[in-house]
Amino acid sequence: RSSSCQRMSYPPPPDFYRLYAPPLASGEGGAAAGGSAHAPPPGPPPPVKGEYTVFGSGHSTITVEAPFEQSKLYRSDVDLRLELMRLNSEVLRRFTALTLNLAEVPSQYARRVEEIALLCNNLHHLLNAIRPSQARATLEHVLREQVRQKREKVEELRGHAAAAAAAMAGAPADFVHTVEVATAATTATAAPNWLARGSSGVRSQSAAVEGGEERMQIDG
Repeated sequence: RSSSCQRMSYPPPPDFYRLYAPPLASGEGGAAAGGSAHAPPPGPPPPVKGEYTVFGSGHSTITVEAPFEQSKLYRSDVDLRLELMRLNSEVLRRFTALTLNLAEVPSQYARRVEEIALLCNNLHHLLNAIRPSQARATLEHVLREQVRQKREKVEELRGHAAAAAAAMAGAPADFVHTVEVATAATTATAAPNWLARGSSGVRSQSAAVEGGEERMQIDG
């Protein structure tokens, strides 16, 4: 079954998506049986270690570094950024030596080309080793940026709320009470109205289909 799922172009979603259905209206399902109509969804599953499958594709949390079959010209126990800069400087020096050899001793150019190729392969392998650290740093930056934007929006909403409260402070008491009641009623009926609009849309479509069938019968 797992092999067949991996060959599917569009596999079905996981079964637990059914746990995140909209809250039940009064008199439906669990609400009618005495259950809670607004039961909170279950918490996230624990983190997976090792191999796992997502939408039919296999993944693994274990990162295996590809072996480097050539001469290793950098150290792994020091700051890898410094090693990258050192290798880059070495490539520039070897390229300068290559240009001098082409002008003075053209027969030695092949050796310089091999040295530059080895340095470039070391740079490529070192960059691949730094990818996980780069991904974590990028994720941290994205999360910090999202937190900053959310804080700015919260402060903006607080400013609007304070301005609204200041504007309502000089209003008559009856007007303030009416606005509070209307706001509470709108908040309480937001979700039922959304569900009602969905069901009314279905009913209107059904009525349109039935009306079309009746007109076809009359014309016939």
